[in-house]
Amino acid sequence: MRSPLAIVALVLLAATATACGSSGTGAKASPAKSAPASADKGKGAASDGGSSEDGRKIDACTLLKPEEITPIIGENDGGHPDAGVGESVCSWENQDTYHSVTLSIGSPRTAGSEADGAESMMTAFTVGDRLCTLQVVTLERDADKKSEAELIDLVRTRV
Repeated sequence: MRSPLAIVALVLLAATATACGSSGTGAKASPAKSAPASADKGKGAASDGGSSEDGRKIDACTLLKPEEITPIIGENDGGHPDAGVGESVCSWENQDTYHSVTLSIGSPRTAGSEADGAESMMTAFTVGDRLCTLQVVTLERDADKKSEAELIDLVRTRV
């Protein structure tokens, strides 16, 4: 039998997954900015998940490393493709605590579609012309927001 805390976390995850399919993009993160162009742009991001501005495919699961996720949610499944809005969605989950990180890399030319003002627990951000989202779910919302900001900075340098 699961503890009441685990059940609450599972209910929150289910509600969040439902919200991911809504038309709102939620709270805005820092002002839109793109990662600077460099020779490393998209390095390690080639896959079947989406395409970068120069046509390469982007796999959200390659943009964050397990060792970057473990300090935030603890031991996890290493990341797996997930359903959601965007060309490529990846989730890292701790099966014991139900804590998670979910990253969605949007399709090209979606950055202008941001914000109808709907509330969401996901943080919206842009990379180039893509509207992306990231969500950290633990029991420490203030720490989650700080972790989201740090992970978004990493993602921006890797797309």
